[in-house]
This record gives sequence, C-alpha cells and structure tokens, in this order.
Amino acid sequence: MNRRNRLRRARDIFRVRTRGAKSVTPSLVLFAATGEGEATRAAVPVSKRFGSAVRRNRLRRRVRESLRRELAGLPGVLDIVALPRKRAVDADSEELTAAVRRGLRQSQARLVE
Repeated sequence: MNRRNRLRRARDIFRVRTRGAKSVTPSLVLFAATGEGEATRAAVPVSKRFGSAVRRNRLRRRVRESLRRELAGLPGVLDIVALPRKRAVDADSEELTAAVRRGLRQSQARLVE
C-alpha cells in the first residue's frame, strides 16, 4: 500500500472510528466512512497488547497487504480503519483477506443504508 492510500492524521482516524460504519469479524474490527480524499485510504493501528514492536509491525504489514488486495475492487472512495483482534496474530493470509473482504462488504452495506 503506497503513501497515497494511508490514512495518517489522528483526526481522520477518529472521524472514521466515530462516524464510520462498523463491522466485526473474528480477526478484525473494521470501520469505513466515505472518503474525503481522492483515493481510498486505510489505517491499521495496532496496540502494544500484541507484543513487541516486531510482532506489531508484522501484524500491521499482513493486514495492510490484505487491505491492498481488496482496495482495487472497491467502488468509490472510502476511509478505512482496520483494528486487528487477537485472533489475527495466528491467522494465515487467506483468513485475513477473507476477514477484510467480509468486513468491507458489511461496512459498504451499512454506509448505503
């Protein structure tokens, strides 16, 4: 995922988490809101409860890669915040990709409502 597709500002992440559509999967909690930029952006904050910086960064990279695979097929511009859950640490890439796909589908459905 390149820089253009990263949601960076704390206020943008806060906006998505408070006003966005929330979907919960066993591996992720995903928030999505209509985007304010020109491209779909995503953030993957990982708390210290997941362990050392090495473990957190590995998890962040794995979730980001799953998001990157799914962003190409999204209609419109979204801002996304993906919060990994404990189960994501042991999940393989197919499970993470399926969780991201399911979360995005649920969030998009809630945004339309």
